[in-house]
Amino acid sequence: MNDSTTFSESDELNTNEASKKKELMPKMEPTTGPLIEEVEAKAQQTEPIAVKKVDSDLMDKPQGPYLAVAKRCDLGAVRERNEDSCMIFSSEAGGHFTMLPFGLYIVADGMGGHADGHIASRIASRVAARYILEQIYLPMLHSSTQVDQAPIQEVLNNAVQLANTAVFENDPEIDSGTTLTIALILGRRLHVAHVGDSRLYLHSADRFEAVTNDHSLVQRLQDVGQLTAEEATMYRYRNVLLKAVGQGEEVEADNYMKLLPKKGKLLLCSDGLCGFVSDDIICEVLDQDLPLQETANVLYDTAMAAGGYDNITAVVVEFVL
Repeated sequence: MNDSTTFSESDELNTNEASKKKELMPKMEPTTGPLIEEVEAKAQQTEPIAVKKVDSDLMDKPQGPYLAVAKRCDLGAVRERNEDSCMIFSSEAGGHFTMLPFGLYIVADGMGGHADGHIASRIASRVAARYILEQIYLPMLHSSTQVDQAPIQEVLNNAVQLANTAVFENDPEIDSGTTLTIALILGRRLHVAHVGDSRLYLHSADRFEAVTNDHSLVQRLQDVGQLTAEEATMYRYRNVLLKAVGQGEEVEADNYMKLLPKKGKLLLCSDGLCGFVSDDIICEVLDQDLPLQETANVLYDTAMAAGGYDNITAVVVEFVL
């Protein structure tokens, strides 16, 4: 596009006409002049309106219930392929007919020592997300009142089983599998279904906790006192899972349900983060009042500083409910 200005014959005619109008203006009776002068004089006598200073942080964030999310899902420093997958879906509604805040967050970590781990994680996360949205979210859109739904936890368990079947039947001859951690926020309730060693953390002003429990050999050894948390990070068989999606015809997920605090954060992550960065350091990062995307970036950078030996996924959800 050319921003230069050209002058045409029609412009010259218009300019001449405008000049003629200007010449006529002084001859017109100035009926509005005194009125304008009076208004300007009164405006100068009026006290300036005091403008209350607003905290910039408050301007950046909505003041009502809201869900905000940021993520990092990357290779790390060693792996040649990203076998992690994540799915994010947040929804809010305003107006006369409001809806409960709805957030669906999924992390799946394909088993890197097996064939097609990246395909397994993609299939599992997408199949689970589609089923949950069809069974819970879409009915919410179809009615202005609360509709009858299947029990939430039953829906999540069915989603895990459908994901398991889809991964297992994708190619039964290939030994493939994935972790699958699903967090569903509906109003102030958190519903969780979990298989594997990806994790879900809950962080608020007065607490920080791991909501899920790892289905891994190192976790079992820690539970019986044969390994410390520090030893677990360097244990030779730390990647061995005791339960995974796609490793058989059926899988049983762990279920959790919590009443969320009015304000806080969730972190869903693969073991590329929580397997190399301690809970204390993760908590310190979440404690910081950083923009949400920067929080996800710092978590990723911290895992990279610890070696970046695996794919790294961090999904950070900030909520005010």
